Amino acid sequence: MRRHRIVQDTSAALRFYSRLPIPVSADDADPFAAPSLRRIAYAVPVAGAVIGAIGGVILLLGHALALPPLVSVALAVTALVLVTGALHEDGLADTADGFGGGASRLRRLEIMRD
Repeated sequence: MRRHRIVQDTSAALRFYSRLPIPVSADDADPFAAPSLRRIAYAVPVAGAVIGAIGGVILLLGHALALPPLVSVALAVTALVLVTGALHEDGLADTADGFGGGASRLRRLEIMRD
């Protein structure tokens, strides 16, 4: 029972933080609803490791094919953007917008929330 919940929570974290086609369990009431982050918090690092490993494998393949480092890195970052739907890049852009576009603390927070 506990092992099944770990797999189910890790699958929910992967579905939430990536665009990977993770199979849905018959036990999931609504697999595409936002999961309870309190429930899956322990599984988020595992999901992050899986997502990061994808970029790492692409980087290693680029190195194994003797591609220039810049090309290998660009391919790895592109793979991560595709896998995550640019989640981290969007957050970085929102932060830059907030710090660059807001004159006051409240305005910066408003920009970042938007």
